[in-house]
Amino acid sequence: MSQRVTLQTIADKVGVSRTTVSNAWSRPDQLSDEVRIRILKVADELGYGGPNPAARGLRRGRADAIGLLLTETLQYAFGDPHAAELLRGVAAAIEKADTGLLIVPLPPQRGIGEALRSAVIDGCLMYSMPTGHPAVDALRHRQIPLVTIDGPRLEGVPFVGIDDRGASRELAELVFSYGHRDVLVLSIRIVDDLHDGPIDEQRLDAGVYRNAVERVRGTFEAADAAGVPRDGIRLYEVSRNHRDRAQEVVAAALASERPPTAVIALSDELAAGALAAATASGLRPGTDITIVGFDDQDAAAHLDLTTVRQSAYDKGYQAAAQLVGAAPVGDLVLPHQLVRRGTVGPVRT
Repeated sequence: MSQRVTLQTIADKVGVSRTTVSNAWSRPDQLSDEVRIRILKVADELGYGGPNPAARGLRRGRADAIGLLLTETLQYAFGDPHAAELLRGVAAAIEKADTGLLIVPLPPQRGIGEALRSAVIDGCLMYSMPTGHPAVDALRHRQIPLVTIDGPRLEGVPFVGIDDRGASRELAELVFSYGHRDVLVLSIRIVDDLHDGPIDEQRLDAGVYRNAVERVRGTFEAADAAGVPRDGIRLYEVSRNHRDRAQEVVAAALASERPPTAVIALSDELAAGALAAATASGLRPGTDITIVGFDDQDAAAHLDLTTVRQSAYDKGYQAAAQLVGAAPVGDLVLPHQLVRRGTVGPVRT
């Protein structure tokens, strides 16, 4: 077996100190071009690719990288418009700080793995993590800086998000103001078990996804204030934030004996599926049926969708900026706005 090549091996070959060799990678400005070229040439001849990043980070006390914890697959993260915008915001903040990014996907029912415990990172963002997830405990045990986006709310950990309950309350108030009393509410995931079906009060109480639970609670608060009976609100949980599944659920509801007059979708992706189902059934959104969403993705304006505007980009940017020292550390509740378009109208008589 050939002898392992180290910085000292190269130093002996070139005739310089080990520190000088190390500077060829970490502090090239400290060397003349001639010396650095000679060191890199010898390193290449010996098959040395450079210092180990993890070991170098430990020596320096910094890894120059942060982590991003997702509760979905990478394919979903890059395909979902809201998640993709959040990633873009994170990237913008860390690029300004010359910092790298390690994305750790943890979809439901997947163990946290060794990668999370040993990842060489200076801090970590947690995006819409369920309360009580073992990954949260693993990261807190490492005592590195953390920031949560959308949830959970943890003592001593900064939170970046919006007032989800207040935003959904405003959205539902608009729907109920038009006389709708038979409403289907499509919720994003509430419990981390991939359940796809109706939500009862017991399941809502057991919810672990903060933003989903807050949006449903806000809808109920608006119903109570408007005098809308709870039995007129049908709650349905869609385990994956996919428009195809939402289309199936709404199509079945419209074909039932008691079709809803309005659909409150707690994401724009679910609202897009609801709009597709309504159109396929010959209904005109805003005239024959009311449909609203949540997020105000780029496609929402094209769909003429009434929705809640929030900036996923700002959430990602502000959370990452805290980790890289570019923004004050602490809870940050970002603004939202109710955007009214053509998919809302009175109950058709």
